[in-house]
Amino acid sequence: MSSFEFPGEYYEVIRKDFRDLAAETDFLASYLPLGGTVLDLGSATGTNLRALAALGHPGVGVDQSAAFTAHARNAAPAPGAAPVEYVHARTADYTTEQRFDLVYSLFGTLNQLPRAELKQLFADVRDWLAPGGHLVVDIGHLLNFVDGFQPNMIAHHQGDDLLITRLARQSVNPHAAIWRNEETIIARGADGTVAMYANFFDQAVLTSPEIRDLLAAAGLEVVAEYGGFRKEPGPRIGRGPLLFVARVAGAVTA
Repeated sequence: MSSFEFPGEYYEVIRKDFRDLAAETDFLASYLPLGGTVLDLGSATGTNLRALAALGHPGVGVDQSAAFTAHARNAAPAPGAAPVEYVHARTADYTTEQRFDLVYSLFGTLNQLPRAELKQLFADVRDWLAPGGHLVVDIGHLLNFVDGFQPNMIAHHQGDDLLITRLARQSVNPHAAIWRNEETIIARGADGTVAMYANFFDQAVLTSPEIRDLLAAAGLEVVAEYGGFRKEPGPRIGRGPLLFVARVAGAVTA
């Protein structure tokens, strides 16, 4: 379970300190045909979708945060951008008859789902992929959690007119292999006004073999694994991104 009900503009500032949007956009676009359609599972404030829409890729974003979804809907698109629809829903509850050239889930979003829901979600994704389509999954893997564990943390994030401080406490439930992150977010605006929000999320501590097995059980085959959005090799030890690229098993490529 997670709570991300704080202003989307705060998330945008925090996100910039963790992510490389240009690299993510190039990576995702490399799996899309001209005008190909995209589905973002855990779209947050729509950052990735807006970047892809600016390249001519229409899309759908699904996110459980009402605040983030509202921010995404209100964000101005780039001139001439393809249309994007934003759906306020849990990823595991989303249904559609539409088919997509690319389905992706970034920033450890799938770690926030209970393990029991991942099998069905991957089966649904298989049905949502258009012929030749790909799934991209960016997970937080076991070594990420072990190497990055900090019981208490203070971080500062600077925007054009915002100063955000995050006070975070991390804990692990070893019996359920669940990692909890509890945060207090304090933001000061340009006018000196201060706002404070409580934020928490639970993440399943997944391993690479678990993801491979879940994808295979859903009829998806892994065609590539990377350690970052510049298609570098996966990390041998320690923390770092782990990206899976999959397609329908047995699919014929052109």
